[in-house]
Amino acid sequence: MSKDMILILDLGGSQCMSAARKVRGEGVYCEILPSHVPVEALRSKKPRGLILVGAPREDASGEPALSREVFHLGVPVLCVGYAARRMNAILGGECRDTALSLQTAEVTFEPCALFEGLTRCERYVSRMDNIRPFPGGRVLATTPEGVAAAFGDEERQIYGMQFSAEQNDPDGLTILSNFCRGICGCEPWWNAQTYLDEELIRIQQAVGEEGSALMAISGGVDSTVCAALIHRAIGDRLHCLFVDTGLMRKGEPERVQAMFEAMRMPVEIVDARSRFLSALSSVTEGRDKRRIIDEVFVEVFEQEAARFPQADCLVQGTIYPDVIGSFGAPRIGVGVPAHGRFRVVLEPTRTLFKDEVRLMGELMGIPGEIIDRQPFPGPGLAVRCMGEVTEEKLAALRLADAIFREEIASAGLEKRLGQYFAVLMNAGVQKEYTVALRCVSAADAVSASAYRLPYDLLERVMARITSEVPSVSRVVYDITSKPPASIEWE
Repeated sequence: MSKDMILILDLGGSQCMSAARKVRGEGVYCEILPSHVPVEALRSKKPRGLILVGAPREDASGEPALSREVFHLGVPVLCVGYAARRMNAILGGECRDTALSLQTAEVTFEPCALFEGLTRCERYVSRMDNIRPFPGGRVLATTPEGVAAAFGDEERQIYGMQFSAEQNDPDGLTILSNFCRGICGCEPWWNAQTYLDEELIRIQQAVGEEGSALMAISGGVDSTVCAALIHRAIGDRLHCLFVDTGLMRKGEPERVQAMFEAMRMPVEIVDARSRFLSALSSVTEGRDKRRIIDEVFVEVFEQEAARFPQADCLVQGTIYPDVIGSFGAPRIGVGVPAHGRFRVVLEPTRTLFKDEVRLMGELMGIPGEIIDRQPFPGPGLAVRCMGEVTEEKLAALRLADAIFREEIASAGLEKRLGQYFAVLMNAGVQKEYTVALRCVSAADAVSASAYRLPYDLLERVMARITSEVPSVSRVVYDITSKPPASIEWE
């Protein structure tokens, strides 16, 4: 991207993604990089400003790498929370004892460009220390206790805040807008339509007039939107494969085929069910299941790819959280290598968050029932089937999961929920299985809260599952949030 942009340096945790989504929501394009990235790489991006956010995990050893040179690039810098205290220490200030922790505090702002339009507001504070600002810096916001809630050097345009500005509140958005658009001078050019128009041109240029592309689709939101983008750019020179692993939900292969045909994008179904089930025989650990499924998927895809020697471009449905999670490692659905005979690797949704992917799909006219689909793990039902994966257990899980999803839809709750699914637990003393129901509300996959389903709905689901799935005699509901738990069980 050659237009105005902000770089967000990640010092750990999930805060950077939240901040980035809010910045983009203000029409300002931004990218996330790890805090240890070389200064030369930052300079080559030519950002209009830097935002440093995040904090190391409590169990992490040492502090995240952060060069002093970051503050001497000649562009405005905004440090938030832990990053503000770290910046203050690097530049010669003092951080003493913790003054406020896990509480609300009234913050009064001094007149300055960062807080233009604000006088005072109440903020939730994870932590504020008693500090002495670095040489050249001054206090820009205080609490009634006299704690420096914000500080900085306005001449050098270096700012630190001991509270978060990325939360979904008007004052937080005002601060971000003041920094990105006011102090950094960024033009608000970023929107889904602009991205779509420019990405179509990039795809056409990368593939060329004679090239063609091959993609393994999963039928999920990411791969469907990605395929639609490529198809709009190069038409029938895109070849789509759907590998039926036998680990999908009830009716999934047929649904995917019908869905793509309705969008006039032909797809070939590859039946590899017996191959995956055989490879998973006697495997009980979730990590081993994921590894084996990855390996078998790659083998199957490479064999099928040999039938398309004319396809010189590989399409991957990577989205931005995948990139941030690994900071650059290639990834697709279950796992397809980004190497070999392919001339070009296309990742048209690589810099998009999930909500932006959905918006892109809406712009291209993809039906809502596809755009609103909930996430589904790459390894499929294998990681929702505790212990060894067998055809008997998969059949029971498919039916239980279908019943749960039907009842959620009948109750009109599907659009309120982030994910909802069934998990098959190992057989108990009666040699019958227990089904665990999982239902969370989440804006993204970083954190999630267990949803309080109506008890009468849970009773209906329990009654149907125990009567319609012969091998299941017990149904339980998982009320654990993330963290401490993960959304998936394995």
